[in-house]
Amino acid sequence: MHLRITSDANAESGVGQVVDEISGPTRNHFARKQYGAGLLGVVVVLMCRNGALNFKRRVRFAKKDKTLFMDAMLDLDEMRQAEHGVRKRIVAERLTDEIPTVLHKHSIPDFDDARFIEDLKSWLTEIG
Repeated sequence: MHLRITSDANAESGVGQVVDEISGPTRNHFARKQYGAGLLGVVVVLMCRNGALNFKRRVRFAKKDKTLFMDAMLDLDEMRQAEHGVRKRIVAERLTDEIPTVLHKHSIPDFDDARFIEDLKSWLTEIG
């Protein structure tokens, strides 16, 4: 399973530093796991921009590539004011909440979503 975490965030939010810290270990952790041929990858973009810009959350399942692309929205003011450890916890909690929610909205045959979600929550609790 390919699990990629990236961001589109204002530098002052500190989200970039969180992504730098968790992206590689998360990608490596899930690279050796298999949950079925129905879903081969999940790409999450952490969006942390000024709310006045009215960014809309994007979610797309690419059937050809068997990859789920999604945005996870973060509050810029909250992230700007938080310490690094708190930012990391907020990101982990948001991923723990939003990835399963999006997965449950898509019917993906030949994918063990329950096991993936359990592994995801365990991993994010460990790093968050």
